[in-house]
Amino acid sequence: MIECEKNYLPPESRAELERRYAAGERRFPHTDLSGLDLSGIVLDDADFEQHAWFSDANFSGASLRNTSFRECNVKCADFSNADLTGANFELAAIESIKTSGAALSGVKVNGATFYGCELAEGDELPSWEW
Repeated sequence: MIECEKNYLPPESRAELERRYAAGERRFPHTDLSGLDLSGIVLDDADFEQHAWFSDANFSGASLRNTSFRECNVKCADFSNADLTGANFELAAIESIKTSGAALSGVKVNGATFYGCELAEGDELPSWEW
């Protein structure tokens, strides 16, 4: 399934996302998984690019290697102890996220905003612990 298909519907639950991911789907634009417990989930190489929402999502301990959150809304999300190696947050709106213990090697943040501050190439992903 790809975004331009008329019948495309983004996953609406953890179970549906895991089922579709296990079936080989990797592109999930316009997904809203706000408030869900996604702790420990494996979504390596997933692509949520373009307007997905992850407000208050719990990704603690998740494997998100090379996952794209490009142009997504990532607010108050918990990435504690997650593997974000090579993840892409370019042009994302990032606020109040937890990243303690997370693997952040190679994370891309160019053009992302964090509390209104634009991040540039080479900047590190900021963390806000609440």
